[in-house]
Amino acid sequence: MKITIVGAGGIGRFFGGMLGRGGHEVIFLEKDPQIVSVLNEKGVQFIKIGDKGSDLYLTAEVRATTDPGALETCDLIILAVKGYTTASATKNIAHLITDHSPILTVQTGIGNIETMSKITNRSNILGGVTYHGATSLHGSKVRHAGSGETIIGELNGDKTKRVEHLTEAFNSSGIQTRLSETVEGDVWAKALIYSAINPLTAILRLKNGQLIEKMESIAVAKRLIDEGKLVARDLAVQLPQLDLYDRLLEVCSRTAENLSPMLQDILNSRPTEIDALNGAIYSMGKLKGVSAPAHQTMTELIRLLEKWGSGRDFGS
Repeated sequence: MKITIVGAGGIGRFFGGMLGRGGHEVIFLEKDPQIVSVLNEKGVQFIKIGDKGSDLYLTAEVRATTDPGALETCDLIILAVKGYTTASATKNIAHLITDHSPILTVQTGIGNIETMSKITNRSNILGGVTYHGATSLHGSKVRHAGSGETIIGELNGDKTKRVEHLTEAFNSSGIQTRLSETVEGDVWAKALIYSAINPLTAILRLKNGQLIEKMESIAVAKRLIDEGKLVARDLAVQLPQLDLYDRLLEVCSRTAENLSPMLQDILNSRPTEIDALNGAIYSMGKLKGVSAPAHQTMTELIRLLEKWGSGRDFGS
């Protein structure tokens, strides 16, 4: 398959590395010219789980460009950008999206599908979530920091040939993937889990695995999930039949060495996706008359971290 990946951050590089090693033709659309240059020169430098040294890696050959106009027809587009750039990114590659070249979102958060639907035909959008952990390093390196399943599906729940073909292609490339008939519910489930993991790890400066080492942080995480479930219920979201507490513990264990994307953003003085996670849950709850004070607090604290960074230096 010929696959265009929009965004060469941690998850984008993970998918590009796996699919490239799986024999597929991968081209990245990435706004950072330095990353584009390294991707074209060295490919995705993929550090496997368990490799402690940053000089140990497998390389998957890929291509990259900063110019949307240079992109030609493809078989699949994977959207792997931050939620606050979903609209602009979708507009940039709208000319590529067709029934035979659908766009698959693997983003974390709520509202991305709705934003994409305003720009392109909803029938050409595939929903998806991934529980893999990936940390982008300097150059084009990516550390695979945790394994997990990937879930994809048609938004209307149909088991079409195109989504079955994509599932086969992902699985044959080593990306454990299953089809879902209620993928928007899966998107919400992941958002609820990561609305607990991401802000808490960013505020406390913890790796994912450290979050579940103390009962106090587990208790706060569960409170965030409980509030999110109440909002989802009032919005008539069909959540999957799984224990979100168990999935939270499983994700933290599987991605124990990973720095959450929100923590990476705070450490690198970048905007976070708080508005697509806790901010969205709080806002949607407010519209429905559902109180979500823990999500409101997390949203406000992360926004303060975005403004203050590591805080003030009071000296000795």
